[in-house]
Amino acid sequence: MIVTKHFVYIHTPRTAETFLNKLILEHVPGAQMIQYHGHLRDLPGEFSHLPVIGFVRNPWAWYASMVSDNQRKQQYVFQIISNGGALQGEETIARFLKLGDDSAESRKLLQQLVSAAPKVINSQTPPRRRNPGLRSEHFANFPENHGYYSWLFQLTYESKNTHRIHIGRFENLGEEALRLFEQTGTTITKGIATNLNEAKAINSSKRSSGYIGSYPADLQHLVADKEKYLIDRFDYDFSDASWSKYPKADFFRRLGTANVNALVERVKNVPDSLWVSENEGKPNKLPKLNDAHHIVFRFVDGANNVFDYHDFPIWHEWKDDLLPIMEQAAKILGYEKCRFPRIMLAKLPAGGEILPHTDRTASHYIHKIHVPLITNSGTMFHVGDQVRHLPAGEVYEVNNKRNHAVENHGDLDRIHFIFECYNMDDYGKPS
Repeated sequence: MIVTKHFVYIHTPRTAETFLNKLILEHVPGAQMIQYHGHLRDLPGEFSHLPVIGFVRNPWAWYASMVSDNQRKQQYVFQIISNGGALQGEETIARFLKLGDDSAESRKLLQQLVSAAPKVINSQTPPRRRNPGLRSEHFANFPENHGYYSWLFQLTYESKNTHRIHIGRFENLGEEALRLFEQTGTTITKGIATNLNEAKAINSSKRSSGYIGSYPADLQHLVADKEKYLIDRFDYDFSDASWSKYPKADFFRRLGTANVNALVERVKNVPDSLWVSENEGKPNKLPKLNDAHHIVFRFVDGANNVFDYHDFPIWHEWKDDLLPIMEQAAKILGYEKCRFPRIMLAKLPAGGEILPHTDRTASHYIHKIHVPLITNSGTMFHVGDQVRHLPAGEVYEVNNKRNHAVENHGDLDRIHFIFECYNMDDYGKPS
């Protein structure tokens, strides 16, 4: 637990705590360590007014990382549950998940943990018993039908006081940490910016990159059942655990600012009759799009097809205004051999909404990019559990494989330029 002038940082294991501790202690003025694995309930009252930040991780990936890390550290909780390290990783994970199932095995393990854990944690507590900040009473009150990680996460952030708690996702560490710092009014110094841009995986485990894919089906489903609290709250699913190998944004990714002045003026002059006629003939007629109107310039030849697409006649009238913005985004993504399979304008009338949906057939390699042209402060974009207003002229990638929705509560129509981009090399296909 680290206290600063702007926030309190509390962590659970295997969420880049070493990296974040070092970053905050070295670059946030006045930062001081209160307790390494401190829980929110242990926060001194004088700091209770401060917002609290922390991180969460995909449960499937968290267990894989936890097992790998603790095999090296031989931490006492892991040693007890893994039978002194004698059990394989899959069986050890299953034991962690089943601790609250009231079976004879789980009751025996909990009794051993109650005996091994310290009754109090202070400077005199042996280091190997301080971490992960758990006391005998915690294990004695382990709840039924909770996985270990969901239990540990909730326990860490429990408090008798009311706090403003902001949780970021480990999978997009640099951007999420920046978001949390900005939300708490922390000045982003050069040192903070440099570290977050690098966002190196300090203290990362050496497990095989294919570990997640090797989850047997029964263990995969057991995680889904026992870690439902975290999975539902933070919109995780099993496929997320391997997203690190895909280039897609986690939620939102800002790709800079575009010069949209000329395009905005042209869009303002589009007659309603053109919006109506183009919307009637559009290929993306989906119920969830609800109130949205589209002018489609390019579209794919089938829902699962990204390599074959065709231009609509109107593309040739607009391409000179659109291509520079598209090519700028591709350059920021670092792509030279890129393709743009879908290109369109989307208008959401004042008071309209796009219902929550997921683009199920979307590829992990496709970047869905939005450039707001005309908008208002009452328009909010939802991706997973994150909500943002996207300002005009900003270029944003949004993760269309997550549940997403839009609400226009303003008095003006919202119009976005939307296109998809992918890198040919990501697919291993020749240009």
